[in-house]
Parts: sequence; C-alpha cells; structure tokens
Amino acid sequence: MGFNKLLLPELKQLKEQLLREGNEAFIQHWVRRYAKSDAIIGPVDSMEFIKQLIEREYESGEIEST
Repeated sequence: MGFNKLLLPELKQLKEQLLREGNEAFIQHWVRRYAKSDAIIGPVDSMEFIKQLIEREYESGEIEST
C-alpha cells in the first residue's frame, strides 16, 4: 500500500490551466486527484482555489458525491 501525495502548483499556474482546459476538464482533473490523495502539499492559496471550485461544483449538482 502506498502513500499518495498531491503536489500543487502555484496559484498562477492553476489559473492558467483553468483557462487553457476549461472548467469541466479542470475540475474533473482536480477532483480525481484530491480524492485519491493522502496528503496535499503546496501553496495555501492554491489549495483554497481548488477547494472552492470543487465545493461550488458539488453544490450546483455537477459532481455527484461518493
């Protein structure tokens, strides 16, 4: 059994990725990675940015909770 770490990029890189990939692909990518992570490492503002997007998608019903 392994220990899954998620290393987050800087907030600027996340925002560029969001613009490049679009909302749906970006959120699918990060929801999957967040769900499988045992530890999340990186800038706090990057963590908050991703968590806010994921929470907004759950609240809107776009993502089904597991």
